[in-house]
Amino acid sequence: MGKTIKVTANFKAPKGKNYDKTQLAAGKKVEKEHTNNKKVQKIIAKNHLDEDKKYYKKLKKVEKKK
Repeated sequence: MGKTIKVTANFKAPKGKNYDKTQLAAGKKVEKEHTNNKKVQKIIAKNHLDEDKKYYKKLKKVEKKK
């Protein structure tokens, strides 16, 4: 079994920015692979969507090709 690592970081997702609800929901679901903390899932998803507003749609296509 793997080790549990406690990560402490002071980071926040941007506020007041509109995110596509479908993409954000998909992002939170994907990020469950990395953490069970719902706030962190949302922050990670928003950061990815800041990079590319269709990040999770594109990720899904890449995953299907595997």
